[in-house]
Amino acid sequence: MTPRQRIKAVINFKKPDVLPWFENFYDETLVKWFKEGFPADEVTVIEWMMSARDGVLLLNWPIVMGFNAHSYFGCQNISGCYVPLDVGPIPRFKLRLLRETESYEDLITETGAVARRFKRAEYKWYSMPMFIEFPVKDRESWEAYKERLNPEDIRRYPKDWDREAYMKVFENYQAGNTILKFSGFYGFGAEIMGIPTFNVMFYKDPELIHEMAEHWEYFITETIRNAVETLKDRIDMVFWWEDMADKHGPCISPRLYKEFLLPHYKRVTSFLTKNNINRIMMDSDGNINPVLDLIIEAGITGTWPLEVNSGMDAIAVKKKYGNKLFLAGNLDKRELAKGGESMRREVDTKVPVLKELGGYIPGADHLVHVEFTYEKFKEYADYLKKQLPY
Repeated sequence: MTPRQRIKAVINFKKPDVLPWFENFYDETLVKWFKEGFPADEVTVIEWMMSARDGVLLLNWPIVMGFNAHSYFGCQNISGCYVPLDVGPIPRFKLRLLRETESYEDLITETGAVARRFKRAEYKWYSMPMFIEFPVKDRESWEAYKERLNPEDIRRYPKDWDREAYMKVFENYQAGNTILKFSGFYGFGAEIMGIPTFNVMFYKDPELIHEMAEHWEYFITETIRNAVETLKDRIDMVFWWEDMADKHGPCISPRLYKEFLLPHYKRVTSFLTKNNINRIMMDSDGNINPVLDLIIEAGITGTWPLEVNSGMDAIAVKKKYGNKLFLAGNLDKRELAKGGESMRREVDTKVPVLKELGGYIPGADHLVHVEFTYEKFKEYADYLKKQLPY
C-alpha cells in the first residue's frame, strides 16, 4: 500500500498493511538537531528553477527549499498535501515591526494581530509568539475586517486553477493524505478577537457572535465550493483548526457551543459530505472531553493531538466512541523525549491497544519540541516502527 492508501484505510476504520505514523516538527527542533549530527545532506530538499545572476538568466539553478525530516525518519506529515486555497484575509495586513526592546519585538502579522516574539540567545530567529492585540474588538472593527473575507476574490485560487488538471494531480498523489484546511468557528473568532474578548462577546454582544458565525459559514462554504465540487473524494480529509481548549477543559461551555456554533458546523459538514468528503479532523489542543459529544454531532469524525498533559486518553476515547472518531497522536511528548524505558513504556502501553481497536494513527501529542535530542527521537522512531506492521 502507498502512504496515502494506509492513511485512508485507518481513517475509514479499515486495516492497512502497515500502520501510518504522523509527526510534525518545530523548525527550531530541526535546527538544534543539525548541531547534534542530524545529516543535512540526507534531508535537504533542493528544487531546480530558473534564476538570474548578474543580469544573465540561468536555467536549472538549484535552491534549497526546506528539510524533509519525515521521509528520513519514515513518518508522514500530518498536514499532508494541501488543496491550494487562500482562506485568509485579502488583502493581508502588512507585516511590519512596531517596536523592539532588548528582550522582545512586536510585529503586526498578516492576519492583523500583534505578536510579541521574545528574543532567545540560542534561537534568535524563532520563538513561540505571544499575541497581545487583535484586529477585531467590537462591531465596528468586525465590519471593517469582514471586507477582507470576500469569497469571490479571484486571488483565493491559484492563477493556474484548472478543474481537469487539478483533478488529476490530487487523484494521483501518493505520498500522504490530501487535505483541505481552514479554521473552525471557535478558532476563527479567537484568532481575530483573542480568547478573552471573544468569550466575553458571547454575553456582551451575542448578536455579533451570531453574525460572525453566519459570515464565516458563508465565507468558507463559498470559498471552498469550486474545489470541493471539483475534487470531491480526491480530498482525503478536511483539517479543521480550532484550539478551543486548555489544560483544564474547553474555553467555551457546551451550552454556548450548541447555541452559537453547532448549527454552522453542521451546515458546513453537510456540504462536505454531500460531495463525498466524509473525514473531517479537528485540531485542538487541551482537554476537549466535555464537548466531544457535540463535536461528533457537528460532523467532526477525527481529532488530533489528544494532549496527555491535558487529560486526553486515546484508549478511553476510543472505547467510548468507537468508529465515531478516528484518532491521531496521544503519545506523551514528555515521556518520548526522555528516551529509554520511559519512551518504550509510553509506546507499549498505547500503540498495541489502539492498533487493535483501529482508527488510530500514532504520533507525539503535538509538535516535536526542542527537548527532544536527535538521538532520542531516532531511538523513538526506530522503536515505534517495529510496532507498525500488521
